[in-house]
Amino acid sequence: MGKARLEHSTPANGRVRVTIKPLPRRPPPIRDELLSSWIRRLAQANHCSVEDLCGYLGLGQGRMPELMNDLGQVNWARFCSAVQRTRDEIEAMALPDTTHLPVQCVSRDDFQVCESCTDQTPGLILRHWRLGWSLTCGNCGRPLLARHPSDGLSDRLRVRAARGAAVLQTVVQTNDLGRIRRISRTLSVLRILGLEYPASFTSRGQLERSAALAAVDVCTTRPLLGAAILLCRNDRAFWELRRVFPQHRRVIARVLTLSHDLERRLPRQPKGKRVPKQETRTANRPVASEGALQAARQAISELGPDAARQVLLARADTIWKRESCVRY
Repeated sequence: MGKARLEHSTPANGRVRVTIKPLPRRPPPIRDELLSSWIRRLAQANHCSVEDLCGYLGLGQGRMPELMNDLGQVNWARFCSAVQRTRDEIEAMALPDTTHLPVQCVSRDDFQVCESCTDQTPGLILRHWRLGWSLTCGNCGRPLLARHPSDGLSDRLRVRAARGAAVLQTVVQTNDLGRIRRISRTLSVLRILGLEYPASFTSRGQLERSAALAAVDVCTTRPLLGAAILLCRNDRAFWELRRVFPQHRRVIARVLTLSHDLERRLPRQPKGKRVPKQETRTANRPVASEGALQAARQAISELGPDAARQVLLARADTIWKRESCVRY
């Protein structure tokens, strides 16, 4: 590899100009390749160590830059001249800076890889492999492989994890801080419940990561139901949540009530006892609850008895759903 050559120019100001020779071998970066992955391949192609190459590029002897905020002290003139790439091209290979978010969704660790792509190009790391919402390789379309895969994932968990990954990607890319804070609280709930594994979107364990992504799906689509399922038969977690979130004690109490309702089961019919046909028809008829009757009465009082039947039913259904949400 060529070394930096100092040229002493002879202008009146007496300044010294440094000329950087381009690297002899410069393999082009693969589409969406991570900056540190490309630097390693540059060092291998030029038969030098990564440390020596970083020193020549003006990156220092420390860790290779990966995040956007790692590029703050780079000598861009030196770097761009050596690799014959523009600053925009180099910055596009860095990971986005998400350190300001309350959830960790970008990793410095290779927690997942694509076996097909790494077999073709050893040592290759693509940017989106480091993102917590990436489940498939954007290069070949194959599923990404976790460092610690699990064979016990149910189809339901996989589907929920995929939906949660899509939600996480949307809220991070749109910088929806409100929904991001809700996701952060969901992860806090999982940790308070005393799970045996850490809830993380960048976990090396496939089961742990799938559970965290599935929790995102539940907390965004049906937050009360998701919290009730987590609290079901877990009074210790209920009191711990009250202690950690004192400002939400009333909501937590409603969620606990809903979790108790989930444990109720319909009484089973004893074997050998047959129900007469007339009683069966009566039992199969829908019985209106008191809440539904009150909603119907309120709809009639608001719209009048002469209103269309479908309009009355739609209004009563809206009132009933609203009252049910307040109740829980």
